[in-house]
Amino acid sequence: MDSTNFVSRSIGWVWMAPALTGILFVGCGPTIPDTVRNAAENIPEEISYNLHVKPILSDRCFSCHGPDPNTREAGLRLDTEEGAYQTLQDRWMTKAVSPGKPGSSELFHRILAEDRELRMPPPESNLSLSDQEKALLIRWIEQGAEYQDHWAYLPPEKVPLPVPKNTSSVKNEVDAFVFSRLDREGLEPSPEAPAHTLIRRLAFDLTGLPPDWEMVERFVNDPSPNAYENLVDELLASDAYAERMALDWLDVARYADSHGLHADGIRMMWPWRDWVIGAFRSNMPYDQFIQWQIAGDMMPESKKDQVLATAFNRNHQMTAEGGIIDEEYRLEYVFDRSETTAKAFLGLTMECAKCHDHKFDPLSQKDYFSLAAFYNNVDEVGMTGDDKNAGPMMLFTDEKTDQEIDRIKKKISELESRQQAALTDPVAVTSKNLPSTTLQKGLVAHFSLASHENEMTLSADKALEARVSGSPEPVTGPLPGQGALRFKEDYDIIEIPATGLFEMDQPFSYSIWINPETVEPYRFILGNIGNKNTYWRGYELYLDSLNRINVQLIHALPHNALHVSSGERLPTEAWTQVAFTYDGSGKASGLRIFINGRESEGQVQKDNLYKSILPVNTSYSVVEKALRLARSYRVFSGDDGIYTGSLADLKIYKRALTDWEVAGLFSEEAGKAPEDQAAALTHTNYWENPDLAVLADSLAFWRQKKLKLMGGIEEVMVMQERPVPRKTFLLERGAYDAPGEAVEAAVPEVLSGFSPEWPANRLGLAKWLTSPKNPLVARVTVNRYWYRIFGRGIVPTVDDFGSQGQLPSHPELLDWLAVDFMENGWDVKQLLKKMVMSATYRQSSEPTELLLERDPENVLLARGARHRLQGEFIRDNYLKASGLLVKQVGGPSVKPYQPPGIWEEKGEFSYFLYNYRQDSGANLYRRSMYTFIRRTAPPPAMTTFDVPNREECMVSRQETNTPLQPLVLMNDPQVTEAARVMAEKMLQAGDLEQQLVAGVRNSLGRDPKSEEVEVLKSMYTSELKRFETDPAAARELLAVGEYPANARIPAEKTAAMTMVASLLFNHYEFYTKK
Repeated sequence: MDSTNFVSRSIGWVWMAPALTGILFVGCGPTIPDTVRNAAENIPEEISYNLHVKPILSDRCFSCHGPDPNTREAGLRLDTEEGAYQTLQDRWMTKAVSPGKPGSSELFHRILAEDRELRMPPPESNLSLSDQEKALLIRWIEQGAEYQDHWAYLPPEKVPLPVPKNTSSVKNEVDAFVFSRLDREGLEPSPEAPAHTLIRRLAFDLTGLPPDWEMVERFVNDPSPNAYENLVDELLASDAYAERMALDWLDVARYADSHGLHADGIRMMWPWRDWVIGAFRSNMPYDQFIQWQIAGDMMPESKKDQVLATAFNRNHQMTAEGGIIDEEYRLEYVFDRSETTAKAFLGLTMECAKCHDHKFDPLSQKDYFSLAAFYNNVDEVGMTGDDKNAGPMMLFTDEKTDQEIDRIKKKISELESRQQAALTDPVAVTSKNLPSTTLQKGLVAHFSLASHENEMTLSADKALEARVSGSPEPVTGPLPGQGALRFKEDYDIIEIPATGLFEMDQPFSYSIWINPETVEPYRFILGNIGNKNTYWRGYELYLDSLNRINVQLIHALPHNALHVSSGERLPTEAWTQVAFTYDGSGKASGLRIFINGRESEGQVQKDNLYKSILPVNTSYSVVEKALRLARSYRVFSGDDGIYTGSLADLKIYKRALTDWEVAGLFSEEAGKAPEDQAAALTHTNYWENPDLAVLADSLAFWRQKKLKLMGGIEEVMVMQERPVPRKTFLLERGAYDAPGEAVEAAVPEVLSGFSPEWPANRLGLAKWLTSPKNPLVARVTVNRYWYRIFGRGIVPTVDDFGSQGQLPSHPELLDWLAVDFMENGWDVKQLLKKMVMSATYRQSSEPTELLLERDPENVLLARGARHRLQGEFIRDNYLKASGLLVKQVGGPSVKPYQPPGIWEEKGEFSYFLYNYRQDSGANLYRRSMYTFIRRTAPPPAMTTFDVPNREECMVSRQETNTPLQPLVLMNDPQVTEAARVMAEKMLQAGDLEQQLVAGVRNSLGRDPKSEEVEVLKSMYTSELKRFETDPAAARELLAVGEYPANARIPAEKTAAMTMVASLLFNHYEFYTKK
């Protein structure tokens, strides 16, 4: 294959000299302007649809004549050959594009029309075509108007390597493609960068940190031909490499330490960040890296690390705003996941198809919701608490803790088995412990609810008093001579202080008579559950929309709770006796509902309780919350649970009642003569078998031990499927309340390739993403890493491989690397090594006048990349130069210096993040990737250098140049402190010249030039005089930061050298990758 004149199968590129003869326009039609004819002399002779035509049509035409039928004008599609070639609706025998016949093509007439009413694009669109673009379109029609599939949707291929003229400069396959392109352009590659520049460039690219001076000297003076490769391998094997790679992924995964929306309260997700670091440290294959994060919880016999990986899809923003519609925001979380998947792995702007078909790419609205369906079965809520994580979650434990949990669980299981056996021991039923007697034991409170003495109190039979709000009306009760209270107004409420405060490991029971008058979605009968800010912690008895009894014991909804509902529906306008018993086991099987003295065949809605149910406040301190009747504590969420109807005869027990006892509460006769002999036997054993009392004490001990252990374990938000799949609908205009047709989980139709052997869930999606047949994922991944190393993607629009994205500068190189990446086990380290080992990467970044004129953006890669460092790298750079950097890997986020008052501006909704509580000691000097990210108030010193707030998936960062940036480098306390500490080290390096040389080496990674030393000497001398004249200013400067100043060095000298160090931190080489 001739490498200087080839056509790419996937794109249709033609690398040729400009056409020599100009354009041949045939057919009849309007006169072609001379300007268009002249422009035709400078366009390729052969026109490629993908290279030359599609970018024009996509940018100027597809919004009105593209994939979206809702905005399509005149029924005309120009994004498909079928649409372009068909006869126009209002023009008999006329086509928009008539292949080979410009004069018979309406497109030809419209783009050349002088009449504003006929010209395309229309003037009101504020779009226009240049003369060269008109010439390209006309020549394309002349040559047959051939359409091609979009290059990115075709499988990549590994073409034979081209052979550049100077093969001696080629170090690997990357150079073969790049240098061959330079040959065609008549350009030469730049010489290799100096060794001290190269090691600094390499260290920042692979680790995000500058090299130690010792490492620089070792590399510069190493004559071995393998010196560079050894350096690459050393950096790739470091923890700093794993941290640097993880930092980029945190942007993609929108990782932050706060929820983002509304209160923007605290969340705890750093264990997932540690997992990412570990994945890059171990060089986890990238396909596995994707699969675990998408569906680790669904892997066969999934392990903890696989489940933890799925926190990737819980990093999205969440809201705690009162009054929101829960389903609306739950769906927003679903959409965030699918849009992140599309951008991070596929390079697609899927969000553009949420409300309508994509205007530029072949992505339909159905495609959007079919992809979202993969994520629509997570057991989650839309409204979270102001602070803390929201379920589903996993316990973040180490191996030792797991072993202890297993040991305790086994002990509890053994005791429960023995207890169950003892309950069936043969024993004679006697009158000694009939329910009429035992029902007085363990009774905590008994309120007849027959009347209330005044507007404020309600007496019980155990010297308890209840607070009465509103005006419940005394009415006739369920039994002769019995009274009741009727609740008819919104604020008819009863509260019983310091009563019913039961823990999840404690048995308890309730009995009450109810007479509901209405059927509503949620009617609260009794309980002490909290509101959204405590994730509804507590317990409750309520009626649902089917008039079924429901009991919930809640640590946090939706994931950590027991929920059982009755099998039968209760009547309205009739009395029913309701009871429930709980045995303290933490299992749904131990939570039983009784209707009129008989156990209901209940339905288990949730069976996953493993932490405390005691009520807490917003600081998560346990509080003695009063037991409520007739209206819940829920606020902000629109489900106050107002009960309309009557209540009577409330009894509360601090033990689990037996079946016979519950029957006795309903009927005195049933309490005297058992209807169920098995129930009578269990009841009698319960009271008379001495072994049961011992077992009960042992069970209480071990359950309490388990509860205490669980209570101290942090949890991480992860993915978890619901047992019953949700239905997914295409939402009209993307509105949550406008469901259209039902859709199934599916990948975009234009990509297809989803094997029928894969399940239609997240696991199947993960397999499809990493299939060798997927045309996008490997390309997108390679391109993103290329962007990180070279500063510009082969496809410059790193997040958009669609029609609106830019075309690849080196398409065959991109495809070769993508295929090679997959063939070599998706090995990220090998991919990066291939890039940085190339002569292309090692070139000097000093531009010549010719290169600045011919290729100012360095698209052709005839020189090395040069750009400002990322914000985190800049901060880490001055911490490293000063020796302050703490290299601890992993752990919770930290809070270094920050201007006061920023968080307070956010308001006081978040208890934990109302004030910024600055850390001290080592936490002030951790790598910047560990800095606490609050989305609505991110660290200002780093956002000044374009660090994102992580509100959404970002695969590339903008690079700005603002006056605030040098102000940070001159005045930020962290920089000033680092400059002082580095100055103290400089002052101990010998004479003044040696001190200055040490400073340049530490900060810029090279020896200074003689003239630079003189400038620094002059500055030091003048600053020393200033501080000797004003010692108070010196002391003030040295007081910045918590790190103690070296008292053995005169303050004036330290202050003067601090100014020199600050100057070095402001040198362009300090914050620039050359």
